[in-house]
Amino acid sequence: MIVKAPRLLNGFEARLVFLRIFASILRLALRAYHDPLTAFMTSIALMAKKQAIVGRIRNIRLVSSNGRYFWSIASVGWPSQAFDDFILNEMNKIRPYRAPKGFLQSIVFSITSRCPLHCEHCYEWDQLSEREHLSLPELISILHEFQSYGVTNVQFSGGEPLCRFDDLIALMESARPGTDFWVLTSGFGLTAEKAARLAKAGLAGVVISLDHFEAQAHNVFRHHEDSYRWVFEAAQNASQEGLVVAFSLCAARSFVTSQNLRRYLDLAKRSGVMMVRILEPRTVGHYRGCDIELDEARIALLTRLYLTNIHAPSHLTMPIIEYSGYYQRHYGCFAAGDRSLYIDSRGDVHACPFCQNPVGNALRDPLPPLVLKLQEIGCHKFKYRISDAEISEHMQAVYPEYRQ
Repeated sequence: MIVKAPRLLNGFEARLVFLRIFASILRLALRAYHDPLTAFMTSIALMAKKQAIVGRIRNIRLVSSNGRYFWSIASVGWPSQAFDDFILNEMNKIRPYRAPKGFLQSIVFSITSRCPLHCEHCYEWDQLSEREHLSLPELISILHEFQSYGVTNVQFSGGEPLCRFDDLIALMESARPGTDFWVLTSGFGLTAEKAARLAKAGLAGVVISLDHFEAQAHNVFRHHEDSYRWVFEAAQNASQEGLVVAFSLCAARSFVTSQNLRRYLDLAKRSGVMMVRILEPRTVGHYRGCDIELDEARIALLTRLYLTNIHAPSHLTMPIIEYSGYYQRHYGCFAAGDRSLYIDSRGDVHACPFCQNPVGNALRDPLPPLVLKLQEIGCHKFKYRISDAEISEHMQAVYPEYRQ
């Protein structure tokens, strides 16, 4: 089979794929409810639920990769068993037709405490070690447990997950059907050979950390002189194997300017990167006790960039931006057992990588009570929230014809 590098679809081509996806959703609804009207109304309710969260996206884009289509790191690609399971699980929440599998959609799963870097913002700083805490059979047991609970998206992290490469391959090969896998990496050691093995094992994509468009600034942030080079070598090797490539930016306070963000996106586009995940610095791990969180002005700038990316014609060919801070402030957090959670390298279960307050251990404790505990505790609370009026103001600035 000839492998093609992923490509970004937009305009009519993307809308046509979305119509096919909606037709697939209708077929799944009909299979679940056995009544055309109920199936149609549930499908419409599902789409309305999505629109209530993200709004009506004018700038529709998709990533085409190995015969499948992706629009988010945290979602699942279509067509696939993972997509079908995800949709049926969401429909069951809207109009129950079976006993629920579970609440979760995705997990961030740290499979190692090892890492060659000493990054400024590392949320796993206190866990880093040369000693592994979980064996491969234990990792497999945890993965299968979460798959049984309905998880369809798994993002492997660390430490640096590629430090445990053979176990990473074995873990994916052991998985039951119906899950999309991503690797969150610095790019360390992601050679062409390893990229080919990851693709063969079923990896959907890689999320590579790049924290500045300038090599020296990124290397200083990561405390390694080769880090910047690793990023682009890894991106090229992964893309050549048909893997979706995303960059992950820790949006430091000093970095968040309009010019810097534009240069970063331009570099991502030139590098063949399909998505950009923007994360805000949090006072956890190596940043514990530090004054690093963004102020309202910088949050407003990131909000404006995100809305521009999904609505303005000028961004039609730019990488798709994923900015969870926008949804968390406007709609609420999807972590803390609502849609996702975090498992650290010891197997302890947390609300998310930035809310490290374990409620139990994935090996020792039954999963449903842990999820309920997380839902009671919740995820981190924001000092500043985004109101509908503020979103409308931002939208009118980037899209003058905007009307609510």
